[in-house]
Formats: sequence, structure tokens, C-alpha cells
Amino acid sequence: MTANFVESKRQEFINALVGVRPRERFKVVVVDVRSLKLLNRVLKLSEILEHDVARIEKIENNRKDDPSIEALYFLTPSKQSVDTLIADFGGASSAQPRGPGGQPGGRPNRAKYRAAHVFFTSELPDQLLARVKKSGITQHMKALKELCIEYDSHGNRIFLTRLINRPLYRLYSPLVTRGFNDELELISKKLVNVCGALKETPVVRYLLLDQETYGDTKARPLAFLFHTEMDRIREGMPKDADDKPQTELIIVDRSADPIAPILHEFTYEAMVYDLLEIEDGIKYTYTAKLGSGEEEVKTVQLDDNDSVWQEFRYKHISEAQEGIMKQFKELLGSNRAITDMQAGGKLNLNKMRDVITSMPQFKVQLTLLSAHITMMEKCMEQFKKRSLNDLAMLEQNLVMGTTPDDEKYFSGDIDIADMLINPDIEMRDKLRLLLVFFIANPSLTENERQKLASLAKFSHEARETIKNMGLVMRWSHALDLIKQVQERPSQTTKSKWGLSGMRSSNSHKPDEVKPYDLSRYTPAMKNVLEGSIEGYLSEDLFPYVVPPDKPSQARSVAGVGSLRSSGSARTTPTMAQGNERSESPATSMWSTIANTVGLQTSDTRASTGSQPTPAQRQIKSLRSGRPTWQKRESSPASTSVSSTSLTSSAAAATAVSSTRQTSRQQSQGRVILFVIGGITFSEIRAAEEISRKHGREVIIGSTHMIEPEDFLYEVSTLSFEVMGDNGRRIDIKPSLFAFGYGGPPEVDPLMLYDERSDVPKWRSKLSAKDEPPKDVRSAGSGSSESHHRSDRHGSRPDD
Repeated sequence: MTANFVESKRQEFINALVGVRPRERFKVVVVDVRSLKLLNRVLKLSEILEHDVARIEKIENNRKDDPSIEALYFLTPSKQSVDTLIADFGGASSAQPRGPGGQPGGRPNRAKYRAAHVFFTSELPDQLLARVKKSGITQHMKALKELCIEYDSHGNRIFLTRLINRPLYRLYSPLVTRGFNDELELISKKLVNVCGALKETPVVRYLLLDQETYGDTKARPLAFLFHTEMDRIREGMPKDADDKPQTELIIVDRSADPIAPILHEFTYEAMVYDLLEIEDGIKYTYTAKLGSGEEEVKTVQLDDNDSVWQEFRYKHISEAQEGIMKQFKELLGSNRAITDMQAGGKLNLNKMRDVITSMPQFKVQLTLLSAHITMMEKCMEQFKKRSLNDLAMLEQNLVMGTTPDDEKYFSGDIDIADMLINPDIEMRDKLRLLLVFFIANPSLTENERQKLASLAKFSHEARETIKNMGLVMRWSHALDLIKQVQERPSQTTKSKWGLSGMRSSNSHKPDEVKPYDLSRYTPAMKNVLEGSIEGYLSEDLFPYVVPPDKPSQARSVAGVGSLRSSGSARTTPTMAQGNERSESPATSMWSTIANTVGLQTSDTRASTGSQPTPAQRQIKSLRSGRPTWQKRESSPASTSVSSTSLTSSAAAATAVSSTRQTSRQQSQGRVILFVIGGITFSEIRAAEEISRKHGREVIIGSTHMIEPEDFLYEVSTLSFEVMGDNGRRIDIKPSLFAFGYGGPPEVDPLMLYDERSDVPKWRSKLSAKDEPPKDVRSAGSGSSESHHRSDRHGSRPDD
């Protein structure tokens, strides 16, 4: 069965509503304050009532006795809810005072409802289950079931184990100590819920790093916490058939690929969240011009009910634009009578009746398509205004080490220097470009990085972002780790700089659709997924918590991608760093950039071995390259093929393969990738590509979705204490306090639950003129700093 997280949670509730069929037909639904919010997120009131529900009651309220009707309970596994359930049926509860009738609260010894069908939103702790059994109310209970709904969905095969807010801060800030373990436990419990919804008991692998070299990894402790949680409920899971393919869960953290969150991505969804003002995470407001010439403010909601959004969100912007315009023209063509009437044409009675019948649906679809056409126009306006064609080309050249023509890239120093001094380039884009340059050139020191940031006139927040990136990954070894993850069995590293050593993993077979020039970089997570499917994922770099009973013979490829391989053939991190300093193009790049922005530097870093010749310097300018969305072809003769034909061929290939994909997925095990610290839109795209290519069901999840500006902002605050309006430090409480879920057994979730906090925290992209609040302060510093997206990564005011 193919996963569908969007529908799965709905179906859990609907199955419960449909499954409870009293002989009197109607039933009452009883909820607590938290389960009501979970229910309202997936079902409308009308959808609940249509399943023979007479009314919905809150368990916390004083409710009228109605022994003639059966009750369907949706409850949080809480002592408070369990005790009230027991009291509803006259059971004994030691937590409630005894009244004159010998029952809790003095209630008469009778049931409030005829019978109870009880559904808990997650696993009921053993002590609460024992409490129910001991109370003597089981004779009134016709069902007791635990649901698996404690996770969030971002798409059919994308799940989130979100934290209440500031996810990077909670997971990567050195100021969060005790709370970090609480957050990992919450994540592990939500991961178990995901596996329960999928009815899977996967084998677990995790990214294992040498802590002294690559920094602290979050993957290993989470992998073992998850395995322990799964062991607790494994007996209650359906037994797998002997011939059922094994599902594999791979846990990594953000250090495996720090480049992906920074690069500009050009799928439709990525551009919308990166370039437009999105309110509450799903709402876009725009001004539409009516046929009368008047203007009207409209809002489109980017959710599961938006069919256009669901169809095109993961597609490249050019393909999405072409597809939406095609649907728009087809809609107008198939409703010619409506357009004729709107233009003042005369219709007979029969045509008038047809027009009136189809008018509502036509208007809804037309409004939806018009909204997305407007969004795409706004995205492309920002694309041109912010010179993203040149910026993204430079980013791709830096990380790949080659131009779109597969020539070695030498002019990075000139191009970066031009970008840094270009007043038309926004500071936030300069910051992202410089971060990519720093990762691609690990030989730079922290002092050199900060000097370039200062001379580029970055704000204090931007300079903090550069410094704090060292808490997410190690600058000196980040590139090496990405290359380790990207390696394939037949691959040997031929270059010690850039990511050109990964070119074989980024190369494409002749029968594959070639990537766009601005989307050449392959996220490391794609290689992890493909390695798992093809069987070459290194067991040294990605060991099992408990090895499977019948490991694949292909997985015995030893030493591939290992950080611990022995032998003289492998260069140690220290040696690699030394070699990069002597051979890296960063040497010449540093001199050019530093001189261009006005920084004096000595000649001690010069290296004649890596200096390109004058002829090599005559590289084509970024501004004289191919059109923005040009794809690379397999041969020079095919370069005249239009983007339309490329898109059509890709769509045709997808259509042919999709007929076989469902059956193939069901005959092979799932692959689940979980990334601690957020996933990017490019990684979602990569997972979709791997799923289509191999006909395997690929599921990807994380703590949250990464929006580049939010990511950079959160990184900038990692070394700062959170301050309140009164100037006092705010103690960051674990997410379980707000969620009412995931805490230790002795903590009653409903006693701590704050329904006002149980919403995602989305920041708006404000204008630079807005005054940012003072909410964080540097650890060990008495001065307060302003940190808000209104002034995010802007230039410093002149002194």
C-alpha cells in the first residue's frame, strides 16, 4: 500500500467514526481540549456530523447524562482524561474524592452513556491502562484502540516531527542542554507513530561520524532512542510475512549536507517560499484586476484542497509554468460558451442552462489558475530583480567545480568579487553565495571568513550566521564529509578541491533527462537514498543499530564512503586539509576577492601550481551563458532541442513508467530517510526522482521544512540566549510542554498542554524599515542584539 500521510490521519478518524454503529444509529463524540484540535485539523465539522454524530462534547465540561446513546471517545493518553472517562461510567478512581454514593465526586452509580468506544491519539501508558482495567468500567467498553496520528504531513510521502518553534536552536545551540534530550525523545516517539501509521518495523541505520573530526552528530542517539521505542510496541504491530521486503530507515543530520539549505532552488514550491510573502505557512495574498478594471485583494491557501498546487509544487518552475498555462487555455477552450457570454455574446436557452450549471465550477478553477499564474509572475519578477540567474549559476559552478559545459571553473574569484561589490545584489543573497564559497574552500580560516564578511558590509546578524555555521558542521571538514556521502563504489577522488571529485555521481546517463544549468548539484541525501536502494551504502558510514537477519550480498562492499577505512590509500583529514591549502583554487580566489573588496593580503598563500594561465582566465562571463532554464544535452548536436520538447519527453517517460510503478513499489521494501535539522525542497525533489527512477517507495521526513532565510536566521541565533521583553533570559522549555505529548510517564500531558502554543511559528518577510524586537542576547555578553527577519542579513548602517 502506497503511503499517503495527508489521507492517513483523516482515515484514522473516519474509520473510527464509521466503525462505531450503535443500534440506535446516532452516537455522541467526546473529546478533550487537545484531541479536539487534532480532530479539527483533518476533518470539518460537517464531515464529522455526517457519520451519524448527534453532537460533540468536551470531556472537561459538565455534560448531561444520556444513557440511551453510545459515546465515541477521542482522548489524549492523559491521567486527567482517563479519570474523567472512568467517572463517566461510575468506576473507581483513587484520584477523585468519594461521595455519599461511594463513587468519585459523589456521582450516582450509573453510566453517563450506554457504552463507550475509546480511541486514544497515541500509545496509552501501561499504568493508565492498568488504571482503566482496575476501575471496573471495562464492561461498558466496546472498543479501546490506540491511533497513530502524532506527526505532521507536508505531502503524501513527506512527514514532519515538528518541534514547537526554533527547531535548529533546540537541536544545535550549545545553550540547550537538558532540553536537547527531551526533544530527541519527542522526535523518536513521533517517528514510531509514523512507522505505526505505515505498519512497518524497519531496520535502522544512522550516520556515524568521528566526533573529534566532524563534530557532534545527532543521528546516533536518535537511532537508538527510536529502536528502544519500537521495541516497546513491536509486539503489538502486525507480524510481517516471511516474504515481505524489509523497510529501511536511515537517520542523518544536517551536517551531511550543509550546502542544500543555502543554494537557490527553482522548483515551484521552493521559489514560492523563498521569494514570496507567505502568511501562516500556507496563505498568499495578492491583488487581482477584475474585468471592470477594478482591483480586488484575494488570498489563495496552499494546502491539500488546492489541486493545482498539489500537481505542480514539486516541478521545476519552467515545467510548472508551462503546465499551468496549458490548463488555463484548456479551461477557457472547454468553456467557450461562458467566455462568449462574458464577452457579451447571445446564447439560446439550452446553452444558457449549460452555462449556469457549469459556471460555479468554472469560476473556482479559473480563480485558482489565475492565482497561481500571478504567483509565478511574482516569482519571476523577484528572480530578475535579484539577479538570481547569475547568482545561481555562480553557486552551481562553485559547488560543482565546473561550468555547464563541463569545463573546469577558474573564474570564481572574479565573479564572487563582482557580486560582493555589486550594489544591486541583496545582502541576503550575497551571504548565501559567500557561505557556499566558504564550504567549497575549507582552507580558509575563521579570521579570513570574518574579514570578508566585514568588508562586504554584512550586518552583525549575518556575521553571526557565518560564525555559528560551525555549530551545524565543521568548516574544515564539511566538504570532505559531503564527498564521503556522495561517493559510489566505482568512484575515486580525483580532485582535492571543490565538489568536482563528485562529478561521476552527478553525471547522467544518455537516456536520462539532463538537469537544468541552475540545478546541477545533486543533494547528498539523493546519494544516500540511491545507495540504500542499489545496495552500496557503506555500513561503516551508515551502520545498522541491529543488522538485518538476511543482509543483501550487495551491501558487503567494504570501505565505500567510510570515514574509518584503514590503509595508506586514504588521505586523513589532516593531510587533506594541508593538501587543499596548497592546491586549492581558494588560494588564488582569496587574493583576487580580498584585493577587490579592499583587503590587503600577503603572498604567503600564493600557489603557482594552481594558478590558471591567462588563456584559462578567458572564461565566458556568467552573463553571456545559456538561457536561464537551459538543460545540458547528451551531445552538441542536440543543443537546439527546445525546453518544451525536453519537458514533453520527460513527461512522456514519466507517464510510461508510472503504469508500472505502483506494482513495483508494493513488491519491494520502502526506504525512509529522516533528516534531523530540517529538509530542503531540493531534497524533496531528489526523493521524488529516486522513487520514479527505481520504482521504489521513498519516504522522507524531518523536524521541519527549511526556508533559506529562516535557516540563516536561526543559525545566527545559535550562540545567543533568548530574552524576553523585560530583558530577562527566557528558559526554553521542551516542546512536550506545549504539545501535550512525548513527555515522561509521570508528566500528565493535559496538565501542561497550552493550546495557544500548539501552532507552527512562521515568520513574515518584513520590510527593512520595520523595527525589529530585541529578543536574543549573545551568550556571555551583556549587550542585547536585534534579530528579526525585518533586518535580516542587511548591511550595517554607516558609523
